[in-house]
Amino acid sequence: MIYTADVLVIGGGGSGMSAAISAATSGASVIILEKCAEVGGSTAMSVGSFTAANTSYQYRAGVNDSIDLFVEDMKVANGEFEARENKELRRILAENAGPTVEWLSSIGVQFLGPTPEPPYEKPRMHNVLPNSKAYREALLRECRKRGVAIYTSMRVDNLLRNAAGEIIGASANGQNYFGRRGVILATGDYSASTELKAKYVGEAAAKVPPVNPNNTGDGFYLGTEAGGVMMQMDRLYEGLRFAPSTRPDPIKMLPSVPGLTKLMRVVVERLPKNLLAYVIRGALTSWIGPNNTMYAAGAILVGPDGRRLANEDSDKLMARAVAATEANTGYMIFDARVAKKFSAWPNPVSTFPGVAYAYVQDYKRFRPDVYHQADTLEELAESLGIDPAALKASVARWNEQVRAGADAELGRERLGDGITEGPFYALGPMNAYVTLADGGLAVDTQLRVTTEDGEVVPGLWAAGSTGQGGLQLLNHGLHIGWAMISGRLAGRHVAQAQNRLDLKVAEPVLTR
Repeated sequence: MIYTADVLVIGGGGSGMSAAISAATSGASVIILEKCAEVGGSTAMSVGSFTAANTSYQYRAGVNDSIDLFVEDMKVANGEFEARENKELRRILAENAGPTVEWLSSIGVQFLGPTPEPPYEKPRMHNVLPNSKAYREALLRECRKRGVAIYTSMRVDNLLRNAAGEIIGASANGQNYFGRRGVILATGDYSASTELKAKYVGEAAAKVPPVNPNNTGDGFYLGTEAGGVMMQMDRLYEGLRFAPSTRPDPIKMLPSVPGLTKLMRVVVERLPKNLLAYVIRGALTSWIGPNNTMYAAGAILVGPDGRRLANEDSDKLMARAVAATEANTGYMIFDARVAKKFSAWPNPVSTFPGVAYAYVQDYKRFRPDVYHQADTLEELAESLGIDPAALKASVARWNEQVRAGADAELGRERLGDGITEGPFYALGPMNAYVTLADGGLAVDTQLRVTTEDGEVVPGLWAAGSTGQGGLQLLNHGLHIGWAMISGRLAGRHVAQAQNRLDLKVAEPVLTR
């Protein structure tokens, strides 16, 4: 049997389903091949924030924004990485973010916001309600409504060319699937590819596990074998998160039903801010790690052996050191002075900007499994299950270095005040993860995959993280935005492409 449509989408996450809907509403028939048992990808696992300018949410909140202001704020957020920004794609993101929020709203996605997100001048962060699975449910409903054929548990082995060398389809599970007008790669990033992480970032980074174990870089391999080129593969988002809570997360448990989420938005918008913040703190403490400002105030990171692990000035160094431990485990150790400082505004332990802030006492209330307090370091160590002598020695050594004004051991610059005043505290266990990988295939402004010389690979498009194309995306809410925006644009462009299907198929592009 031959499976044929106008457009073939490889990957059923946010970018892939957005591409499929866009192509379908442009008059094309569409097939999605998703390698997992269900669609959703990293989009359904994310925080769910969508940063956009010129939305109806901003208008209702009295926010006067513009595309140019949005672009200027992204320049500020980029900092040293501004020099390598893909400015054409950034402009596309800025101009299409607002309309894409409105499109998502039209298919049943509800947002809370806009909320502030430093260093942005204007409030632009739109937080999805009730959780990021709302994207999955809304996009899946719309795919079904538009007649998109979705095949799950279909890992693509290779791309197919026609006799003219154009990409016309893919093989999965021994079966060929064809896209008359083109193929879109939307397989997510490469955060779960040990090979790509080791090659482009290093062996230590390769040992840090991904949040999404399915992001194995399939589209990167397929795209480069077809003639495309990977770019800016050197940046991973490595960090620490608390071990998953054993308690049910009420926010994640809420169903995403259009009528219910609309009612939820109305209710949430009218809730007193303190009550809303209290409700969200339970979810906030369930997965986000502590702010690095706690280390700057004097806290240290130790491993299961009680020894200090890494220079706490650096997220990536801490993540790599924790990942290198036998159990991928670390603990933050601090004293009463730091605990007092991080018990009230403006010093939260963890943050969901503009919405909720969690303090030390919130972890005692909501996450007693990761909160530890004791009168002595020995008792604290016993609570953690680590060697009391080793922890006491590590703290003593740290205090000596703070008094000397230099971290001779690991080179940390922000020393704080040491760990000297009881009671003593610990937060953990924490585990190391790669949240995102910022490389991508090179693409043009129509999301067509391009070669090293800038030539178009005929018949092949890429969206989302797979087609990031040199975008920096260095603030919250931009990865989700690019996933949906690039998917919609790619779907529209492929639907308008010429029919290149020729069943005299040449050799597969890649076999794995």
